[in-house]
Amino acid sequence: MTNRFQGSSVPLYHQIAQVLRRRIETGDYGKGGPLATESAICAEFGVSRTTVRHALSYLKSDGLLSSRRGVGTRSTVAPRKKKYIRSSNDPLHARLASKPRVISVEQAPAPQRVAEFFQIGAGDDVLKIVRVHVLDRQPLSVVISYLPARFGTQITRDALHGPVHEVLWRRYGLLQKKSVHAVRVARADIQVASLLRIGLSDPVLGIQSSVYLENGDPIRWTENFFREDLYEYTAEFLWSKPPP
Repeated sequence: MTNRFQGSSVPLYHQIAQVLRRRIETGDYGKGGPLATESAICAEFGVSRTTVRHALSYLKSDGLLSSRRGVGTRSTVAPRKKKYIRSSNDPLHARLASKPRVISVEQAPAPQRVAEFFQIGAGDDVLKIVRVHVLDRQPLSVVISYLPARFGTQITRDALHGPVHEVLWRRYGLLQKKSVHAVRVARADIQVASLLRIGLSDPVLGIQSSVYLENGDPIRWTENFFREDLYEYTAEFLWSKPPP
C-alpha cells in the first residue's frame, strides 16, 4: 500500500478525517448515506485499519458520523450547498441575495498594504467598515473595507444599508470605475473565525479588491473572506481570434 500522506507532521488519522469531513460536508455520502467501508478507506489511503478507525472515531465525536450494528457507519449531516457566482462584470455577492449586517464602522490605523494603496503613512487613520453577509441563515463572508479618513464622520451605520459603491455614488457623486481582484487561500484569524462560525485557522477563500475612481485615484480597499465550503469563485474569459 502507498501512503498518500507521507512526509507530513500532521497525524495520519487527522489528515484522513479532514478528507472524509470534506466529503461528508459536500454531499458525497448524503445525509444518512453509508460511508465507504474500512477496507476501502485503508486501500485508498494506504494506512492500517487502526488508523482508519481512529479517524472515524474523531468524526463521530464531532457528530458527523454514527454507527449501528447491522447498519454500518453513516453520515449524520445534510450536505452543504456550494454557491457559484461569475467574476466577469459581476460583484462578488451579486445574485446571491445575501443580507449584509454591519458589525462596526470606525476610524482605525491603516495596515501597511492599505497605507501603500492610499499613499499615506502606515498607521494613519482610515475609515474601517466590517460587515458580515448572511445567506440561508448562516454567515457566508466577512467583508472588511477601508476608505479614506475624510469619510469617517459622514458614512455611518445608517448609511450602509446598501453596497458601499452605491453610498459613494449617491452621497458624494464618486463613481467606482475599476476594481482589481486578487484571489488567495487564507487562514481565518480570531475575528474572521468568530464571525463566520468556523475554527481558528480554518481555510477561507480570500479575495482582496483594490478599487479606483475614473481618474485613477484609489477609493476603496476591501478584503473579502468567504467560507470555502459555501462559496466558489469562478472566472469567465472571452477569447478573441489571435492576430495573424
